[in-house]
Amino acid sequence: MRFFIQLGKVLHYIDQQLAEAPAEAASIGDNSAAAKQSNPLSVEALSEVACWSKFHFQRQFQQHCGLTVQSYIRLRRLLRSSSQLAFRDTKLTDISALSGYQNSESFSRAFNALMQQSPGEFRQNPDWQQWQAQQQQLLQVNQLKHRMQIMEPKVEIINFPATPVIELLHQGPPARLGDSIRRFIEFRKSQQLPPNRYATFNFLYNDPHHTPAADFRFGLAVALPASFATPPDLPGGFVQHQIPQLRCARLNFCGDDQQLGALVQYLYGDWLPGSGEQLADFPIFIQRKSFFPEVAAHLAESDIFLPLFKADDKVADITAVQGQQQ
Repeated sequence: MRFFIQLGKVLHYIDQQLAEAPAEAASIGDNSAAAKQSNPLSVEALSEVACWSKFHFQRQFQQHCGLTVQSYIRLRRLLRSSSQLAFRDTKLTDISALSGYQNSESFSRAFNALMQQSPGEFRQNPDWQQWQAQQQQLLQVNQLKHRMQIMEPKVEIINFPATPVIELLHQGPPARLGDSIRRFIEFRKSQQLPPNRYATFNFLYNDPHHTPAADFRFGLAVALPASFATPPDLPGGFVQHQIPQLRCARLNFCGDDQQLGALVQYLYGDWLPGSGEQLADFPIFIQRKSFFPEVAAHLAESDIFLPLFKADDKVADITAVQGQQQ
């Protein structure tokens, strides 16, 4: 157990450092002795956090996380930059600086080596298969993080208010979900529905691990203000409807999306059987309260809602969903 506590401290420390401004750490590619001494993400600094020798720390990290610690840090930074390229309008020079690179040229070389596309090519037409393959490299680390979550997640039962939304339904391979996210973002921009004012929801219609790729469905939705005038011709795939008033189990979560699957499984497989509750006829859904890459992955906050039956139970009132219909 102590071993996992020590490794958990290192992973938590890396999360914290990656959330800091790159100016506070040595840039990638700066191999000077002074840079290594001051870099909070150097092997020397990380082995001190773990209270292990450098040799023992590097060996244990690679054995249990599946890649070297510096490869893990580089991958985390470059995957965050890929999200900024695909889903945001951030300038390349700013992305390279935020990723800890000394200049755009060194960032572009590293990005191209990882994604097999230049940053510009990825922004125009992302290779989602390659992107997903790189995401999979983090799977072992995220499974380890989940294993180290010793405390049982806190679940509360609330009343969710009826909420009108416009939803884009993605149907098809999960690897192509990025294209639907880009369409959804462009629609929000065109209708002036920014996420800091109007709540964002995802509907989990299928488990991607147990659904044929062609049948996979995933909803992306934005809560509508009372004054919203629906366009007479919504783009293809967009529909307007309403999340009904629901009684839900709510689980608040901060962390990256690769841990969401385990929490959804916890609600269905562990919490529900012991709760005495029954599922309502509505899909499980998520409210995104803060977003990666605007915040570091471990700081992204979501509420997971599991719709329940038994309307006569006493529940806590929820007067509004944060951020919607302002």
